[in-house]
Amino acid sequence: MPGLQSGGALLVAPAGSLDGEIDIRPAAHICFASRASWDERLEEIPRMDGLPG
Repeated sequence: MPGLQSGGALLVAPAGSLDGEIDIRPAAHICFASRASWDERLEEIPRMDGLPG
């Protein structure tokens, strides 16, 4: 769900909640030093167009 941040100065809409195509790409991987342990070489794992099974 979209929500306000920074005392109402910023509206954040999660990309998964959008119906149309997104015209921008990420510009940075922020907080990289404190990323989750599984956030390594994600481009190497299998990709699926739908749910497994």
